[in-house]
Amino acid sequence: MALGENIRKRRIALHMSQQQLADALGYKTRSSIAKIEKNQTNLSPQKITQLANVLQTSVNYLLTGIYSDSESPRGIVVSTSEIAKESTTTLDRRKCIAVILAGGNLRVNKYGIPFQFVTAKDKPVLLYTMESFQRHPQIDEIHVVCLNGWEDYIPAYVEKYNITKLNQIIPAGKTGIESVKNAIEWLSASHSPRDIIILQEATRPFVNPETISNAIRICKKYGSAVVFERMDGITPFLIEENSNRISHLNAALLINIQSPELYSLGFLRQAFSDAIASSHPFTETICAVFLHNMGRELKLCEGTHANLRIVNEEDLKLLEALL
Repeated sequence: MALGENIRKRRIALHMSQQQLADALGYKTRSSIAKIEKNQTNLSPQKITQLANVLQTSVNYLLTGIYSDSESPRGIVVSTSEIAKESTTTLDRRKCIAVILAGGNLRVNKYGIPFQFVTAKDKPVLLYTMESFQRHPQIDEIHVVCLNGWEDYIPAYVEKYNITKLNQIIPAGKTGIESVKNAIEWLSASHSPRDIIILQEATRPFVNPETISNAIRICKKYGSAVVFERMDGITPFLIEENSNRISHLNAALLINIQSPELYSLGFLRQAFSDAIASSHPFTETICAVFLHNMGRELKLCEGTHANLRIVNEEDLKLLEALL
């Protein structure tokens, strides 16, 4: 079977429209996907690998239409007749739950309000972040952990910008990790331990759809996926505490943790349960650091330098320029 037909088969199996696949791959219109499915576009090996990641399958399957003996199909398997009916048989029913962390109170800007609520090109930063997950075809629900006093603003945003996946608004904690803890407590009552929790900083509006897709695939296989960027190209020095001595660090060994961070709900529930039992102080700002401190092994997923975080006026100006 031709490559284009196998791509179409997987897309339909995942209930994904051509436009949704185009968005996940970074194409502007569905016509690019239509051409791919009609074998009117020559695809590079890198693009075929990207398609396999987004479609939750293997390069081997896209090329041949056959799963190898050693390869178990990920996601959904359908027959030709089922594709014609656009019906599916689901093997992996885990939900992908985006938790947007909007509890920070950083106000070092001329507006005097937290950066996630600052407007860029007539839209709050938070909304750009929410739209990234609203558009992504693998995201089932969006939950927002919101700073106290700002909850009433979100429903108006949601209605205006048609964020249909928003499920609930959760109160933020005093620290970043307490906000995550609150979200896990809320979600545990209504979701399966196998569901995927995607923790996303509200101030990272340019999260790449391919990064989300890759991280989901890694998390489903290993139980965690922490997005990072390499620090190549910088010249770092460490200033030793309580002294004027400095030492040079090897940039090739350094990474910067970004968001999203992905974990199974059960993995997080157990980590928080163990932390409470050991009287953990919950002072960490991000979940990856908390889990590292709790002795958990984490899987890493490489992101991009373009995953900009808005923490000062210069970042806000860059955001507006990019928009």
